[in-house]
Amino acid sequence: MPSADDIYWVDDDEYVSGVGDDAILEGNLEEQANRVVLDLNDVQLLVDAQRADRPKKTSKSMAIGEQLFQKRYNISNDQAYDLLKENYQSRVRSTIGNLTIDHSMVANRLQSPYYKVKLSKSQARSFHRPNFVIRSNTVIHFSRVRHRKKKKDKGKDIAQIFASSKDLSLGDGSQYVMLEYCEEYPTVMSNFGMGSKIINYYRKKSNEDESRPKLNIGETYVLGSQDRSPFWNFGFVEPGEIVPTYYNRLVRAPIFKQQVNSTDFLMIRSTGGGEGQKYYLRSIPNLYTVGQTLPVTEIPSPRSRRVTTASKNRLKMVVFRVLRKSENERILVKGISSHFPDQNDMQNRQRLKEFMEYQRTGEDQGYWKIKATDTLPNEDGIRSMVHPEEITLLETMQVGQQFLEDAGYGGGKEDDDQHEGMSTEEKLAPWITSKNFINATQGKAMLELHGEGDPSGCGLAFSFIRTSMKGGFKAIGEPTDEKVDKSKYGGHSYNVALQQKAYEEEIARIWNAQKKDLTMPVASADS
Repeated sequence: MPSADDIYWVDDDEYVSGVGDDAILEGNLEEQANRVVLDLNDVQLLVDAQRADRPKKTSKSMAIGEQLFQKRYNISNDQAYDLLKENYQSRVRSTIGNLTIDHSMVANRLQSPYYKVKLSKSQARSFHRPNFVIRSNTVIHFSRVRHRKKKKDKGKDIAQIFASSKDLSLGDGSQYVMLEYCEEYPTVMSNFGMGSKIINYYRKKSNEDESRPKLNIGETYVLGSQDRSPFWNFGFVEPGEIVPTYYNRLVRAPIFKQQVNSTDFLMIRSTGGGEGQKYYLRSIPNLYTVGQTLPVTEIPSPRSRRVTTASKNRLKMVVFRVLRKSENERILVKGISSHFPDQNDMQNRQRLKEFMEYQRTGEDQGYWKIKATDTLPNEDGIRSMVHPEEITLLETMQVGQQFLEDAGYGGGKEDDDQHEGMSTEEKLAPWITSKNFINATQGKAMLELHGEGDPSGCGLAFSFIRTSMKGGFKAIGEPTDEKVDKSKYGGHSYNVALQQKAYEEEIARIWNAQKKDLTMPVASADS
């Protein structure tokens, strides 16, 4: 843009042009091209002429006149664009937290038996708690821990390093971190071979703070003074504070380092891999307690479309892999029935019709082949159909469904946003609590925070049961059946501002109480 020195004012009798005739004849166009010549008599121009040598008027009327002038003719609306830019930048900062999570090849392939199509009743009842009984007088021989060469893994990605189930054993001397959940039943737990990260969130003390503290375990992530908390509105990272966090695509939770007793060891039982059953004994280098797990993704309800879609895609994955191993790219229904024990052959045929054709004549008579209009995807395409997170969410749903069935509720109700008349057990179904929490992080709902839904039972964790729309949030000790004159609060049975303040104070109280309870006390110098 030209400066004030490059703008020239002309009268009526002067020739108006961006470049003068003399300059054209002399060939001096570069200097003149940067100069703008304005005609004050041009009816298409609106000019507010100000002289640098003219003393500025500071009267109130002059200031108001200039403001009105700028407001009237400010058609560019620059202020709105500035606000939009600020909102965009804050949104970008809030989405930076979506970090990349890599899985082992076992998880990417949904390898059996670690990733089942459907859990049996016994498996759902003992989810992540396998029966492991050693009879008395049994002699156990501990094998020597194998040495894993770091050079072997150099330059490889996670899927290559952990290409088979044997690579995921702790019997090879690789480094590990032990995480102990404070919840008896965490909202979601990752499956075998799935990846997670330990992120050390650090918030700047000021905008000038350029420090980047580093801990022995985990990656450092620096938050600006205005960045949103990685725990949304249910946790805090104060300026100058470091909060180690358990991070993956399913949950997020603060973790707290613990002191390991010198008498504690980890006993490992390794089976499979062509080596039979072996036992190993290792020390525990790093131990953390995981705070309350906060769901990142909503768990699907039993009869939702997500469940149906995942089930169909899982069938395709199995069929396509069988086809790739088949010499003639054809299958029989009985060849895949073992993978779907909860479905009969008739149900499997109905699903095969969606993407395959039954051969009634020819050499392939009696077999199923992929439709002529479709192509058989490669292994990468097959893996992309269903991700490990989807299977984990479905298994969590099955576990919750089995719990309600055992409690006499028939497998649970769908979440229709009408929780009136539900028992506490039904309100605590994982597909309901996960939806409640995600809606609460988006400001679409409020949680009870305390009460029967508190997994700690003593006020050290959040209850994910949604508050009633009639009474709103109730602080601890506040009566729930108290009749209130609605005319005092504009038609509400409560003061909205006071309720929001009490809600935020209760969140802060629970968060700080959990942090204090799970933080390992620092030993004094005299002890």
